[in-house]
This record gives sequence, structure tokens and C-alpha cells, in this order.
Amino acid sequence: MAEPMTLTIITPDAVVYDGKADFFVGRAIDGEFGILPNHAPMIIALDIAPLRIDHPDGTQHELAIFGGFVEIEHNKVSIVTPNCELPESIDIDRAKRAKERAEERLAKRTPDIDVERAEHALARALLRLKVTKQM
Repeated sequence: MAEPMTLTIITPDAVVYDGKADFFVGRAIDGEFGILPNHAPMIIALDIAPLRIDHPDGTQHELAIFGGFVEIEHNKVSIVTPNCELPESIDIDRAKRAKERAEERLAKRTPDIDVERAEHALARALLRLKVTKQM
């Protein structure tokens, strides 16, 4: 079996994850992708979606990734994202309220509603609920 890759997830505020991975799955702006160790060099633009990490010990971890980029080079993977949240740090009640507010705004569609902003708010709330297994 190949040597695990080193995976680092960086936000403007912190290094959220720094460890080894045998595999990870995410969603690019043009679809899902999976990365194994020794992958060819690549840069991927990320969508707002879960990121699943398979660890060498057989465990899995799922994180909420809010866009950004993945850079793969020499068995080292760096993810730079504006925000990454661990499931245990997500306030589920707040995410449910945000989802309801966004859905209400999108249902009204009055001229003063910023539809794109409401769609992004809904996507973020749904992602938080998904990684906390509330959906």
C-alpha cells in the first residue's frame, strides 16, 4: 500500500487539520473528486460541500468546507479555504434557523431580496446540517 499523504487544511484564522490521509473525497465546482496518495500535481477549485477524510487507521472524518482551493504536489495536499468547520463545533439550532430564514427569503422573492446571498446562506446552512448528520 502507498505511503499516506500529508493533508493540511488552512483557513485565514487557523490550521484546522494537519495529518495523514489514505484518501479524501470532496466536491469541486465542476463535480466530485477523490484523491489517493501519489496523485499527480493538481489544483482544484472547491465548492461548498463536505470533505471526507479516510485516515490510515481506518477511521473517517467529515468536515464542512466553504469553498477554496486544493493543491496537490509530491504527496502533500494543502486545502486553503475561507472557512472549515468540524461537526462538533457547529451550532445545530443556529444552522436550522439560518436554513429557515434563507428558505423564507427565497420563497418571497421580493425585489429587495438578494437572491444570490440567500442561496449561499441556504447552501452553508444545509452543509452544516449535513456534516452534523441532521439531514
